[in-house]
Parts: sequence; structure tokens; C-alpha cells
Amino acid sequence: MKVKAIAIVITAVLLVVSQAVLADGMIVPVRPDLPVRGHWSVKYHHVKVMVRDQVASVHITQEFVNNSRGDIEVEYLFPIPPGAAIDSMTMVVDGKELTGKLMEAKEARKIYEEIVRQKKDPALLEYMGSGLYRTRAFPLQRGKPAKVIVTYKTVCKKDYDLVEVFYPLNTEKFSARKIDDVKVTVDIKAKADITAIYSPTHDLNVKRKGKRHVVATYHIKNAIPDTDFLVYYKAADEKIGATVLTHRPDKDKDGYFMVLVSPNPGLAGKAAGSKDIVIALDRSGSMSTHNKIEQAKEALQYVLGNLGEEDRFNVVTFSDSVDTFFPKMVDATKKNVSEALEMLDRIEATGGTALSKAVNTSLEMFGESERPKYVLFLTDGLPTIGERDEGTIIKASKKANEHKARLFAFGVGYKVNVKLIDNLVRANRGVSDYVKEKEPLEAKISSLYNKIKHPVMTDLKVSFAGVKTTMTYPRELPDLFDGGQILMVGRYNDGGKTTLEVAGKLQGKKKNFKYKVAMAKLSESNRNVFVERLWAVRRVGFLLDEIQLNGESKEVVDELVKISKKYGIMTPYTSFLADESVNLAKSTEIHGRMRRSAHRLAKSETGVGGQRDAMSRRQLNDATRAPASSGVRYDQSVAQYGYSDDKAYKAGKKSRISNVQNVGDQTLYRRGKVWLAPGTEKLDLKKDADKIKEIERFSKKYFELVRINTIEQNQVFASQRAGEELVINLRGQAYRIR
Repeated sequence: MKVKAIAIVITAVLLVVSQAVLADGMIVPVRPDLPVRGHWSVKYHHVKVMVRDQVASVHITQEFVNNSRGDIEVEYLFPIPPGAAIDSMTMVVDGKELTGKLMEAKEARKIYEEIVRQKKDPALLEYMGSGLYRTRAFPLQRGKPAKVIVTYKTVCKKDYDLVEVFYPLNTEKFSARKIDDVKVTVDIKAKADITAIYSPTHDLNVKRKGKRHVVATYHIKNAIPDTDFLVYYKAADEKIGATVLTHRPDKDKDGYFMVLVSPNPGLAGKAAGSKDIVIALDRSGSMSTHNKIEQAKEALQYVLGNLGEEDRFNVVTFSDSVDTFFPKMVDATKKNVSEALEMLDRIEATGGTALSKAVNTSLEMFGESERPKYVLFLTDGLPTIGERDEGTIIKASKKANEHKARLFAFGVGYKVNVKLIDNLVRANRGVSDYVKEKEPLEAKISSLYNKIKHPVMTDLKVSFAGVKTTMTYPRELPDLFDGGQILMVGRYNDGGKTTLEVAGKLQGKKKNFKYKVAMAKLSESNRNVFVERLWAVRRVGFLLDEIQLNGESKEVVDELVKISKKYGIMTPYTSFLADESVNLAKSTEIHGRMRRSAHRLAKSETGVGGQRDAMSRRQLNDATRAPASSGVRYDQSVAQYGYSDDKAYKAGKKSRISNVQNVGDQTLYRRGKVWLAPGTEKLDLKKDADKIKEIERFSKKYFELVRINTIEQNQVFASQRAGEELVINLRGQAYRIR
């Protein structure tokens, strides 16, 4: 199996200190005729990382099984990244502590190369240049689970106030079967308030035990983890926490940045501020189908029942006419809320949809105040009463919104015009969401309300002193809420030490917060390459918005092809790039396919397809992680943003795209049995044969290249499987590895 998992434990520690070198421990059979992979499976893999004042204590418990036909003698290898240092390390197998030997990079290189030659498996090539921890040989008994415990301590890498916790979890390359249970728990205590906590790699369940104590957990069953685990956190006693991560691979080109803005966990409840909120409910006849009106009423009962005592509210209902529960905004007293609940209970669905008037009435309800202002707008159909022209409706809404409320719209079912709804929320600084036919409403509406329940800071602006930023996303920053976090990405023109400034209204008063940060002039590693890739994902989302909401154009289509191809961002509109029949060198063919996809998207307004396209765009615009990259691929596929077709959308089944893989900072495409690395797509393997040097895998020349390659280049070498060929450009020369 990937007994490698064991090493995983140790690895974690080292990696925390080092740069982003994918180092994992692994089990290797002593017998030369047995391959590295395929003989073991992991039953469970549990990791507890306790971080106290930047020192991480890692405890790994793992059980693995020898699935072969007999007992096997193995040894344990743990690649040590450059610059890493282990404070202490213990490995116990079946109750016996195993001693190991630490080897320097030069000695380790010989061992890695020897194993690769012997086993005909390039997986270890990604560790060339690393040191090595190597145990003595020990037996793995057939069918008998072996429990492995690894513990170690390390110091987490820190950049200004941002602390990095890393654990190598990409155990897939040796695993013969899916792992029953994988769990990584990071328990963090700090001497200052913990504001930001963010993972660019995994969905976390974050529980705050106090202002200075956070427990973040990743838990998955019956799966093979394929991405290393990474968490960042910031600890600083400040009302609003903000920090920045940057990546600049070329000093002569713009760099990429990511800003995290979070409120202090102490700003909760009343301290977070009160709000004005208008709830607008569509009560037209179509809301009677699929019990939508009853579901909507239940959802709004939840909202009304959870208003803060200091909030003000009103309810607008609409069909042929538009009505309000109260003549003006009222305080959220028990009496007023109770009266609103009684009126809500009496509502029935009948008539048409006066959508434009309902939007305007809701936005005009607010008066002058320093309170944050929000509209929750729920509709299931097209405008059938009053104004129906899309442009006129949007223009009128902007005029009605003189007090700058944020419009949160829910489109229910497949009759909604997503183009109209999305343009409405874009014009009024809000967000849209959509609910499928027969999909429960209460969960989505209550989830949104819980996120906006306690506003902390509004009208946010983020800037850097003396640094020009461009192409920032989201284009309009949302408000900052208690327990929430804003993630902003963009590009910058110059690096160095500077000041990050976050300005806005804190509890109704204008406030400016400043933070000393450093923006890379030139990144020395790919540790933060995810920042660039995340920017690319958000950029693709923006470009798709432009197509569906404003129509297609040659410039947008051209850029969409360029970015999607470079970063391997697969969407329902760019997945043709993975089609083996598409020649990546023929730009005319590729752009033709993209124009046809763009034309369909631009015409997509209603129905299942319209809603599917809208939710695909939202997934890109809300992304907090980039496409995962791994030094060694498991299933030769990358996740697709969005759903491949209407049937998949209804079923909620997202697809994965084969023939594309992200390796380190590079995207490879497969054509037949050949993988094409960046810079080789335009080569014709027959016509350009004289420009390509052919190398046999595991030959003398092959290992000569390995020795002079960068870590990233050897990661690509390590991704090649038996029966495949690799075409790669190294130092200006194209090679075909057979």
C-alpha cells in the first residue's frame, strides 16, 4: 500500500519548516523483484497536530495491511526537505520502536536513484535533492494489520503574523485501496487572538473554543487523499485581522496576491452591530407548485425569529400587486415580529409577478442611517406584471437604491431568468443563489441569513501603499460578518515591504486599519503557487460572467482559452481542451470550439440549463481553492468546475476530467499515450521529430536529466506511468521520454 502513510507523519513536521517540497515517508520492500506500490492498503490514517506558540507536536496513528500472498520484509524511508530539522521523532511498529539513520542529500540521492532503477517506478524522483531518514528492515506479516505510531515536533514557518501548518497527505501514489477513515485535526492555541484561519487545500470544520483557541478538522471516509494538507492562521490582538500571501514567479511580470480579512472573534452578538433588513416574498400563483410557498414561509419564519433586538425590518410580498407588512421599517421587537409572523402565515399564492415594482419597493424602504442594509428577495418566475424589459428593470433598481442596500436574491425553480437576477444583484452589490425544483428552501435561506446575521464592517476597501493592483476579485467587496472571512485575489505591479490598508465602516463609524506586509519581488519557490492559480479560477469566473450577462466578444473568448489552457481550469465550457481529438497547436480550431460554447452561454437565461450555467459561474467566483496539484497523480484527472450537463446538475454529480493533470505548477494534457508538458503543445511529434530528443525511461541519459532538473521538473518525471510517454521542454530542449 502506501505504507508511505507512515512517513507521512514525519513528513509533516519537516514540511512545516521547509519550502513546498512534497516529501512523504514510504514503505519499500527489500526484495528487488517486488514493486514499491500495490502490496499494501491503509485502514485508517489519523493525525493530530497540536500547535502551541508556533511549535507543532504531531501525532500520527495509522494501520496498514500487507495484501500480498506472503510476509514481506520492508524498510521505511522518509525524505527530508532541504532546510528541515526534526526536534524529535519516534516511529513505533507493532509496539516496537524502530531506529533510523539520517542521510544528507548527496547520499540520499544515490538511494533514491537506486530504488527507481530497481523498481522501475519514478515516484521517488520528486524527492531528488532531499535528505533521507531510513529505518532498518522489518517484516510485514500477510493479512495482519500493523499499527504504526509516529510522533515528532517541529517549528511552524512564520511570515510576519501568518503561521503555516503543513502535513503531507497525498498518500495516493502507493495505496492499493481506498482508506476507510482519514482525519487530520489541528488544535491551535496562541498568545494573541486568532483572527484568520484558511486552508487552500481542504474543506475544514472550524470550531472556536475561545478567542485564542481554534480546532480545525478535515475528515473523509472511503477515499484516497490526493492533496497535501495546508493551513494558515494569524494571531494578533486587533479588531480586524488582515494578511496577505503573494506569488511572483517572474520579476519582469505582475505578481499575484491574496488578502484575507477577518473580524476578531470577540466582536460577536450586539458588539457586531445591528442592521436593517427587508424580506421580499414572491406570492404569485406559480409558488403554489411543489409546496414552494409553504417552504418559503417556513424559511422566512426562521429569519424573522432570529432577528436581533436592535435590528429593524419589514416584509414585502408581491404578485399582481406589491404589499408591505408595515408602512415603514420597524424595530424587531417581540410584538412586531409576532405580528409579522401572523401576517406571513395568512399568505397564499395567486396571481402574476410584479417583479420590478417589488424590487424597487424593497430598496426604497430604507431611510438615512448608518446601519448596514440588506434585502432578501425570493422569486420563482419571470416578470409578468408591469415592467418586463431587463435593462429598464435594472436601471430602475439602481435609481431606487439610493441608500446603497445589498440585494441577496434567490431564484426558485427553472423558470427564473438568471441573467436578469444576476444583473440585478450585480447592480445592487449583492449575491444571487438558485434553488432547484423540489429542493428545500429553508436550508439555503437560513444558511445565508446566519452568515449575514451580525455585520461587523461594511463598505470595505483594500489597498496597498505605493503598489498598483489590477484584476481584483471579487470586483465588489462584500461586507464583513461575525465568524466570516473575506478572500480577495488580484495582481500587483511591484514587490517589497509595504502597508496593507483596510478601510470601511466599523459599527457605523469610518475606520482605517493598517498592516505591515511584504509582497514578493521574486518568489524563490512554488510554495504559494496556489495564489496564482486561485486568481486564474476567479478570473475565469469573471470572464464567464461577462459572456452570460453581457454577451460574447472575441477578446473575452481569447483570454478565456488562454487562461483555462494554461492552468487546466476545466469548466463545462472549456472541457473540450481535454478532448484527445482537439489539436492544442491549432488555435483556430480551439477558438472555434470556445466561441460555440460562449454563444450557448450567452443565450442561456432560463430553464435547467440557465440555472446550471449560473451556478457553474458562481462556483468559480466563490472559489477559495485552486485546482489541486500533486507531484504524483492517482487517477489522471482534475475536478471540473460546474456540471457537465443538465442531468448531472439535477443529480448533483460533478465530474472529473481525464486527460488533464496538474503537476506542481504545470498543467499537462494527454493525447493518446503521450502527455504534453507546457511549451510542447505546438510540436508535431512526426514533423518536428528532428527537434525532439528521445530518451528511454530509466536509462543513463534519463538519470543525467534527473540530476540537473529542478524539483518541479522531477515532479513531472515522477508523474509518468508505465505505458505512457512524456514530452517535456527542459532548458530550451524538447525531450520525448518513452
